[in-house]
Amino acid sequence: MADITTLPIMTATDAEHIGFARFNDVPTLPIDIPDGNFTISAKTSDGRRITFFFGEYSRGSAPSFVDIQYHDSGTTIPNANGGRSPTFNMLTIGLGGRHVFDSRKSGIDDKPSIAVILLEPRDVS
Repeated sequence: MADITTLPIMTATDAEHIGFARFNDVPTLPIDIPDGNFTISAKTSDGRRITFFFGEYSRGSAPSFVDIQYHDSGTTIPNANGGRSPTFNMLTIGLGGRHVFDSRKSGIDDKPSIAVILLEPRDVS
């Protein structure tokens, strides 16, 4: 198993000072994600579960994408592996707070079962 470093919960400002990104001024749990494939599973106090899969494109490399899945909306769709995957509502927020994508307007077959964030390198040009 790869080593993982989990630091204590801290302020967003403290997390930012040690090199982590800041998002909202709330308690923050910084985690160093190891190379290779890795999943973080989280649960709210009322039992709602969400997972974050950090995936590699090349074996043993730093993750290149994050698959996000919410597990407790109560609806599912067939997946590519012959099983069923949970669906959920999501929206994206862009320029000026605009909702570029909002699945609440979609039918059940068009709701996402996985949200994928591509961890593209920074454009340093």
